[in-house]
Amino acid sequence: MNLDDSRFQASESVEPTRICVIGAGYVGLTAAACLSELGHEVRCVEVDATRLAALARAEIPIYEPGLDELVTRHTSSGRLTFTDDMASAMDGVSVALLCVGTPPRSDGEPDLRQLGRAATAAAAAATSDVALVVKSTVPPGTCEALELFVGGHAPDGLRVRVVSNPEFLREGRAVWDFFHPDRVVVGADDSDLARVVAGLYPSSWPLVACSRRSAELVKYASNTFLAVKISFANEVAALCEALGAETDKVLGGVGLDARIGGAFLNPGPGFGGSCLPKDLSGFIAVAESAGRPSEVARAAQRANDTALITLAAKIESALGSLEGRTIAVLGLAFKAGTDDTRFSPAVALVRELEKRGAHVRAHDPIARVAEPGVHQVADPYEAAHGAEALVVATGWEQYRELDPLRLREAMSGHVIMDAVGVLAIEPLRDAGFDLYGIGRGLVTSFAPVLWRPLEWMLDAGQPSGVANP
Repeated sequence: MNLDDSRFQASESVEPTRICVIGAGYVGLTAAACLSELGHEVRCVEVDATRLAALARAEIPIYEPGLDELVTRHTSSGRLTFTDDMASAMDGVSVALLCVGTPPRSDGEPDLRQLGRAATAAAAAATSDVALVVKSTVPPGTCEALELFVGGHAPDGLRVRVVSNPEFLREGRAVWDFFHPDRVVVGADDSDLARVVAGLYPSSWPLVACSRRSAELVKYASNTFLAVKISFANEVAALCEALGAETDKVLGGVGLDARIGGAFLNPGPGFGGSCLPKDLSGFIAVAESAGRPSEVARAAQRANDTALITLAAKIESALGSLEGRTIAVLGLAFKAGTDDTRFSPAVALVRELEKRGAHVRAHDPIARVAEPGVHQVADPYEAAHGAEALVVATGWEQYRELDPLRLREAMSGHVIMDAVGVLAIEPLRDAGFDLYGIGRGLVTSFAPVLWRPLEWMLDAGQPSGVANP
């Protein structure tokens, strides 16, 4: 990835600051590297020994375009260091970013124990008044509770305050998103403290300054709305298929409305990853705890839960049965551009197909899945060899370039299910494939005539006062 040089244009307005970033996952590592790029001195704390050792060797443990360039540049310059020693990382630091995981519990609420431990350790190691900046996604009220909780752990005479500064980074585009934000949200109940945190970023970036609860809810509400959009797109696609309408034209026409927009309005096997499912569940849990159940969010969750089953059933219908069938699944990451397989619809599809009796061979250009039942190969044509059906489950661009004739020669069957809409239809059909997708029916699909409107038309054509027999 070639980073756009425009990221440097506003950096002169940033006053260099010594920062501690706690957690070197997707959010923390990206934040640490990008803040170093803006001119700050960043000490990143990582307690996972394997990950820390990899970083010490300048090995990036996650796939994120452009991130390796920044990490290498600023570890060499000395602006970015990694350690597992909280005391040395917090020495002389007045701002610490909390970027640890908040995974969902079985009831849908986030597990905040990692956050509590990180905040407590940071407060205890502080050598001056410090602002703990929560980048992790948390329910409204968490920052207030955290401030009360960690206050007693700080050395005598030091003050610990907690600020909300949620991240809005897309995996696979995290570095780009950091330097080209739609908004920087800072939630603080003290205007001076808000200015300190906002000052970590260029002054030209769009700023939303608000209360802590408002900032926390911005992140939940944003991801919930994206989840609703995706689920709605899948419902429209199903309706298009039932009525014989063109899914791409219908959703394309809807997305051209400036009030709606086309982003996240593409049908597929459902949403996954570490953010949308977790944040949707969290939003629902927060709404219920406040006595304001969110029926729209729940509907989106239900629709997403059924998307995968619907896709598996469609593949089964195309083949007649899945028992003993060999199926190639292309893509395992939850989306293209990342190696993240957490809550991946593609991985869930592999499990569902095998549960129905199929033998699955899978391929992904970057993601790796180490679990029983997922037989992964190194080449998409190897995955297709002898397969009776092929499913594209993640929208990698390289799958668009697959040779239809070579696929047809490799496969024993002629069914292709493009669940993410990356394949060109005509070349595959010319090669002898039956190509299906989300919103594109099977050969046997029948769109019924809507008799009720026809009856209305017949009735309207009768002379006044004359009833139909």
